Amino acid sequence: MRDRSLLVCVLLSVALFSYAQDEESKASEFTSRGMTAYSAGDYPLAIELFKKAFMLRPDYSALAYNISCCYALSGDKDSAIAWLEKTFELGSYLFLEDEDLLSLHEDERYMELAQMAEQKIEELKARQWEPLIRLPDEYSVDKTYPVVIGLHGFGTNPIDFAKSIESAVVESDYIFCCPYGPYIGGTTAFGWGECEDAEKRILETIHFLSHNYRIDAARIILFGFSQGGSVAFCVGLKNPEMFEAIISVAGYYGHESGYPLEHEGLKTMPVVMMIGENDFQVESNRMAESLMKEKGMTVRLMIYPGLGHAFPPNSDEEVRKALRWIEGPE
Repeated sequence: MRDRSLLVCVLLSVALFSYAQDEESKASEFTSRGMTAYSAGDYPLAIELFKKAFMLRPDYSALAYNISCCYALSGDKDSAIAWLEKTFELGSYLFLEDEDLLSLHEDERYMELAQMAEQKIEELKARQWEPLIRLPDEYSVDKTYPVVIGLHGFGTNPIDFAKSIESAVVESDYIFCCPYGPYIGGTTAFGWGECEDAEKRILETIHFLSHNYRIDAARIILFGFSQGGSVAFCVGLKNPEMFEAIISVAGYYGHESGYPLEHEGLKTMPVVMMIGENDFQVESNRMAESLMKEKGMTVRLMIYPGLGHAFPPNSDEEVRKALRWIEGPE
């Protein structure tokens, strides 16, 4: 009887884990499609898709915020305020400078939320934010491991970001580490600030890892989404001796900002770019590919048909492909 009960518990745990993974996958799909609709200016469709994702992930403040922005852009102030209040309740206060919400700025409800947000942010600045760590299933203290440093997008956080790619990373036998961006906008909303601020935080993270885990310092990959992808470009290209590769998803390549391509070490640093054909950053990625190839760099640009500013469909498999390509470019 005891063995049978144990078996039932194990099977139930597996079923619940599979169900949770399925729910995460559906939420990611709705979010990706919602971002594509938002990029195309189809706000009613974006709202519908974001709400479906939010039903599956009611703790995800960025979804509530996206819904608020879409309502504001559609001219529905009452709904925009209601969802902004939900965003605030979920710990995100990073809405004070967003042009999507300009139509709300004279609304007393918005002004009250903005005042409370400023106060909350000041209170949070004294708090320490240790990076999120995920270890391979068979992690051993007797072995050294390569590292993927994950860089979340603006207004999100390591916990939400990790859900998109962590399984693919740790199953590929990497330590996955996601630091919090240094720009604090709530308990669930962070940003990276200027490149120098981001670089300082990433170097602190590497120091933290080297003192707490056995890492292979020659195999550290920077992996960023959106603003995090832009940070991966600026920090990785500046320090090719420190990083094995760069993976940018929907990131902006700011060549006019002096992103350096002259360092000789860049010729041995693979760069993977994943971006939707309808993403507003796609031209910067095409330019990056052209400039990098001119310098003799190894580059892989993946442009996904019909996709806006979002992770590609089947993101786990796309991440696995990118890691395999870095390990041995075709």
